[in-house]
Amino acid sequence: MEIELENILKTSITKLNICINEGCINNSSVYQTEENKLLFVKDNSKPGSDKMFNGELEGLKAICSTNTISAPYPIATGCTNSGHHFIVMDYWKMSSLNKKCSSELGSQLADMHMFNLQETQPRINKFGFHVETCCGFLPQNNTWTDDWITFYTENRLEYQIRLLQSNPGNNLKKKKIIENYWPQLKHIIPKFFEGIEVKPSLLHGDLWPGNTAQSNSKPVIFDPATFYGHHEYDIASISLFGGISIDFFEAYFKKIPKSNGFENRKLLYHLFHYLNHWNHFGGSYVDLTINTFESLLNAY
Repeated sequence: MEIELENILKTSITKLNICINEGCINNSSVYQTEENKLLFVKDNSKPGSDKMFNGELEGLKAICSTNTISAPYPIATGCTNSGHHFIVMDYWKMSSLNKKCSSELGSQLADMHMFNLQETQPRINKFGFHVETCCGFLPQNNTWTDDWITFYTENRLEYQIRLLQSNPGNNLKKKKIIENYWPQLKHIIPKFFEGIEVKPSLLHGDLWPGNTAQSNSKPVIFDPATFYGHHEYDIASISLFGGISIDFFEAYFKKIPKSNGFENRKLLYHLFHYLNHWNHFGGSYVDLTINTFESLLNAY
């Protein structure tokens, strides 16, 4: 990989022995250039890794372009002769968020969500993104769509239902969701959005505490699954598994107050992540998905 990296970067590099807390999808390494610049490299040989890394690169570029919240700047993507796809970005030494940075993260995330809405005519007036991005390893359909309800219903939830249907096995719980729960929920999804207007905000797309940190006393977000969508989507995501300070939420809602029906919509957005985790890992997410469907169907 060093040869391909040097060809792309036009400089010699040295791999450093720095311990990285790797995720469950990619391999990670840190390199130093002859100019003493530190680089973070993720690689993966699975088919589809090129699209995943290209989506991550474009997502990081979009986030960085807002100048609202810090994220590692992406430098390049590429592929080795042996078929390992990779992405190169700035390396930042990171640590867990303290109370001050948690509050700043909430405030800056609100700024990012409002960025596209600052001008009289928004720069982006549809929902989606210009490239495919991945939430985990699974691709997301980011086809531009005029309204959020259609986008979320068809490009997020129904897409996950189709993946679930295509997976091996036909247990009773999966059958109940596909044949019973999903047709019922799909019919009532517009009710969750009555009385509010959703405008496109730039989203991280996979925001959870594991994709947040602080570096040089500033909050940082990384590993995005970026697209333009409802700002509540990120807030629902980061609340999914706990581990984020109340200071984050207080700072965020001070800039973007909750709208009526937020708690039910939060659960609706949790559903996507439970389905996505089921399609990735199965296991305990099966019952979480079932329980979430039942709660949503009982909401209206």
